[in-house]
Amino acid sequence: MLFLIFLITNYDFRGIWIPRWSIQDNQKIFDIIDNNFNHIFLQLFGNGEAYYPSGIAPFRITDDRWLKEFLHEAHHRGIKVSAWINVFYSWGYSPVIDNKRHPINFAQDWYVADKNQKSILYYDTEALKSLNIEGYYLAPANPSVQIYLLKIIEEIVTRYNFDGVHLDYIRYPNGNFIYDMHLRTRFQRRYFYDPIEFASDSLRIRLGFNGVDDLTVKWWELISENLTEFIAQIKNKVKSIKPECLVSAAVKPDYIIARSEFYQNWLTWVNNGIVDFVCLMAYTNNIEPIINKTLNRVNNPANIIIGLGLYTRSPETIKKQLEIIKKTPFAGFVYFSYSQVKENRKYLELIENY
Repeated sequence: MLFLIFLITNYDFRGIWIPRWSIQDNQKIFDIIDNNFNHIFLQLFGNGEAYYPSGIAPFRITDDRWLKEFLHEAHHRGIKVSAWINVFYSWGYSPVIDNKRHPINFAQDWYVADKNQKSILYYDTEALKSLNIEGYYLAPANPSVQIYLLKIIEEIVTRYNFDGVHLDYIRYPNGNFIYDMHLRTRFQRRYFYDPIEFASDSLRIRLGFNGVDDLTVKWWELISENLTEFIAQIKNKVKSIKPECLVSAAVKPDYIIARSEFYQNWLTWVNNGIVDFVCLMAYTNNIEPIINKTLNRVNNPANIIIGLGLYTRSPETIKKQLEIIKKTPFAGFVYFSYSQVKENRKYLELIENY
């Protein structure tokens, strides 16, 4: 942890997310970003597919020469690279992939379920859009899901010379899909009630409104606790292979909303060293409320990176946000994403003297 703090506070974190649809640019990426960044988050696993020849997951790219050359060039330029992984987000709105190695085909019981025990896979894309859900999520509490994802992360860290592992979509889609069988079983073993019964009249008659409300809070806490435990497993696995490898997460920017609506208790993760740092996805015009709220609760601001959404903000707005970040004790910023930088050099010009 001390190493991370030294690294960030002395060099100012200037990061950029490079999504999977941009990796075809390969070495051209370095010419476009023009040494304006010192950390790259390179998407290597998205939509449940690997962008290297994986022995575990379905993959889009059959030759990893590009990746090894990319890492070599980045390190030659003094740029650190984290493997960006979409953890539980398994598929989007596109027609379902035909590959039998994809969990959506071979392990449909791995996906999150609603309180009627209906899998998210039975919701069509229009229904998901109406719920503001991006796609189909694996169930974070499912032991088979956890083993599968840990193996993928282990494969990446063992095989390639990354400086970090960056966890994205490390959360639930929302509060509608938290009724996974494994999580319910764990709760019943501890408290002797099934969470899907909380809305029943019979349980409210037996326990009273306050009793059911107390159980509901314990249920929410257990969901977050379980997710936190899995992230700790990820960090332990990564550090056991490569102790200097940094584990980070892209998170919802408001820690209260992140915890209450997505069970993503990132404030605990960062304050307790369960991750090395987090990137707040502060994709809004006014980032000051989030900054102030975070400063009041985070133990070490050097473990916070502010993510800026270029795709919805003008260069003028981003300039103001960079000026605000520079005045804070946070480590720095990360641009989302490379696609906008490639299209408009003004975003680069803003940080040439940052």
